[in-house]
Amino acid sequence: MYWFNTSFLALVLIVSSCSQKEQEAEKPIRRDLAEVVYASGNVYTESEYRIFANVQGYITDIPVNEGDSVNRGTTLVKLSGPNRESESTAAMQALLIARENVGKNSPGLRLTEERAISARLKAQNDANNLDRYTGLLKEGAISKAEFDRVKLQAETSEREAKAAEAQWELQKNNSQLELSNAMNRYTQSQNLLRDGAVVSALDGRVIELYKKVGDFIHQNEAIGLVGGGRPIARLNVDEADLSRVQVGQKVWIQLDAMPGKTLEARVLKIYPKLSKAEQSFRVDAEFSERLETPVYGLNLEANIVVREAKNVLCIPRKFLSTSDSLTVKRNGEIQRIKITKGAEDLSWVEIVSGLEETDELLTQ
Repeated sequence: MYWFNTSFLALVLIVSSCSQKEQEAEKPIRRDLAEVVYASGNVYTESEYRIFANVQGYITDIPVNEGDSVNRGTTLVKLSGPNRESESTAAMQALLIARENVGKNSPGLRLTEERAISARLKAQNDANNLDRYTGLLKEGAISKAEFDRVKLQAETSEREAKAAEAQWELQKNNSQLELSNAMNRYTQSQNLLRDGAVVSALDGRVIELYKKVGDFIHQNEAIGLVGGGRPIARLNVDEADLSRVQVGQKVWIQLDAMPGKTLEARVLKIYPKLSKAEQSFRVDAEFSERLETPVYGLNLEANIVVREAKNVLCIPRKFLSTSDSLTVKRNGEIQRIKITKGAEDLSWVEIVSGLEETDELLTQ
């Protein structure tokens, strides 16, 4: 059987408790401190757009994969278009006919030209005949009635010649107009064929494809997502903190995909529209260094440095029980003091006034 001295045990506990209290006592230190605004967000590309088709049809080929790098003009998706191909063939045939109709061997133009030439020759012949009859009339060799008959014939022939020439000119104009319309229809048919091949509008990467080969696509239906340019950190800043954020401020970013690594960035752009759903504003930041894994949509946490303080008196945040008071040991006495805070981050708080460097900090 063992016996314990209860008085000795109580003394041990008291000494242990005091020792723990003394261990918790720390002094404020001077250090550099940055005041930050916290933000969450994701990594996106500088520019991005959804892929749409201007025509409808079945997807026959997708020559790219998600993650592939593409250049401007690279074919991303091909859609079937038998009707568009038929329209293109018909437009080509119409264009060929229209070109023949404006050529020298065009039957229509040649016919109206011959009619105009014949009418002009007849009119010229009748005009010469009228001149001859005019002289005969002056000599009294013919009657006035016979002269009038020749004159009427000359006038009629002149009108018919002018009408034939006008018809010839009209035929030429109509042929040119038909050629122009045929060229437009053919160009439109070629554009529709090209619309069946959706191409990239920028240099970048295929981020996401929403459809697969065999799917039917309606006109203006989204097919995928393409992004280009440098990676951008798209941050969500609380509306209460937005007034402290400015373009050019330093940003420290941690990515979920790169644990333990902190990346530097700068505030690039502040968007003025409030997101009602998240009650935050969008702020874009550009990375100062190249990302090792530039994956679209990476989750991130960021601290936007809104103010930096050099060699200031700081305490660990754990000692701050309220926003304006501390418990310290000053000159051997435990006191409750009022303080004024300055810059602060997640771990440290700057004390502007109320605290002395020789004070010992006590937890509550």
